[in-house]
Amino acid sequence: MNQAGTPAFGCGGDLPTRADVVVVGAGITGAAVAHHLARRGVRVVVLEQAAQPGAGATGHSGGMVRGYDDDPAIAALALPSLAAYRDPGRWMSGRAPLHRAGSVTVADPAREPALQEAAGRINDALHTSAHVVRGAAETEGVRLAGGIALVEPEAGWVAPAEVTADWLRQAVADGAAVHCGVRVRAVEEDGGHPVVLTDAGVIRAGAVVLAVGPWAADPLPNLRPVTPVRTRSVQVSIVERHPATPPHATFIDLRTGLYAKPVGADRTLIGMPHLVWDCPVDSPPDPALARATVSALTTHFPWLATARCLTTIRAADAYASPETGGLLEDTGLPHVWAVRAWNGGGVKTAPEAGRRIADTVAADAASPAV
Repeated sequence: MNQAGTPAFGCGGDLPTRADVVVVGAGITGAAVAHHLARRGVRVVVLEQAAQPGAGATGHSGGMVRGYDDDPAIAALALPSLAAYRDPGRWMSGRAPLHRAGSVTVADPAREPALQEAAGRINDALHTSAHVVRGAAETEGVRLAGGIALVEPEAGWVAPAEVTADWLRQAVADGAAVHCGVRVRAVEEDGGHPVVLTDAGVIRAGAVVLAVGPWAADPLPNLRPVTPVRTRSVQVSIVERHPATPPHATFIDLRTGLYAKPVGADRTLIGMPHLVWDCPVDSPPDPALARATVSALTTHFPWLATARCLTTIRAADAYASPETGGLLEDTGLPHVWAVRAWNGGGVKTAPEAGRRIADTVAADAASPAV
């Protein structure tokens, strides 16, 4: 939103009738794709059903980023993505969006060889100081509770909505059009290319990219990805840290799925897995889960036992089978692609995933079109 309180991106004006690529969804991945396409000179139109970008799963994401992931495919995207988040030259704001709080990934001691290998790979790629801590009770403000930890001092977190807005501003500067408050009603084929039907008009496109996050679980007619997408509940709470509480790094325990990240100087976001599947994206918060999250994380952050809970937020992530192949999937319509479900890792991968998706889609959209 701008200072006048009106949406920052094209809710006014006429919808273009033609585009090389239409990106459906202005979350963090859709914004990354649009930015990289527009930078290549592709005519891009971004459509978002909400009143502003990043209003869905992106806006509710914790935004933790690090070089490590136990899924090799995600790790291959996370490393260059972390480099992008650290580089001020890639952002219209002129500053890197990374809040360098550090990252602590706790695991069972039996996983030490894998974590040592990962630390070496991260340091080789990013020239950082990732290392494994073992035999310690605590590191970077996190109690290890009998585990070992891969520590990435140069990692941390980003504000996903800010990242999304920056990419969209860059896309607009490079000629893209971003329209919020526009709902896509259908995508049809005409002459071998897609036609996007919206409640604001019709766009003939060379290609369409669906980057709709958990809404992919209930897609538009004829636009179901080959790999089924399901929604899984995610809930986080923001708690107040006592003034005397020392700062801590972002944290995830691979043994339990518990996670936390600092939010400014005096607040912490906490979460734990919530295995509720096929849920609406706007389900109400679960108070019992909020209490259980505080109780479970007190093992790692003893100060939580007396911390005040400020708010609890519930949303949903898009999940697909781990066997999902590439970054894009067919939908059954020519030149219409669905971005893979990220299983909660979209923010961590968006810079590099957006670049690679743009490479593929730009080549596809270059075929004789509209």
